[in-house]
Amino acid sequence: MLFYDRFGKMPFADIPDAAFMFMEISSWMGMSFRCGVWQYYESGAFQKGKFERVLSFLDSENECEMSEIYACGIHDYANEKYRGNFNYPKEWLDGSDKIDKWISENEEYLYKWMYDLILNHKSEILKMKLG
Repeated sequence: MLFYDRFGKMPFADIPDAAFMFMEISSWMGMSFRCGVWQYYESGAFQKGKFERVLSFLDSENECEMSEIYACGIHDYANEKYRGNFNYPKEWLDGSDKIDKWISENEEYLYKWMYDLILNHKSEILKMKLG
């Protein structure tokens, strides 16, 4: 919650990497568990560059499988032709089902990944003005 309190209203490009990634992976998982991961992608599609930043970080950390799964959900949800009707292509929703399944099957791994993220960036996080 400290990250959300400190950075929740800040443009995502201004959030330090560790906090940004913790918040994004937490949101990605949370949306998947609550209502389906497609809604994470739908809401994020209006923030140009956000998904690319996540993928870039995952790739830089050699998280190939997570990066590949994460990329499966990136579609043009912001396209005007879907505004108001949410009539997304079936393959988008099928892909989201694949992501939801992967997240469910890898829940422990993802929590450990976020824990390790904090530990690996401890000095950076300690320098943040949290709380």
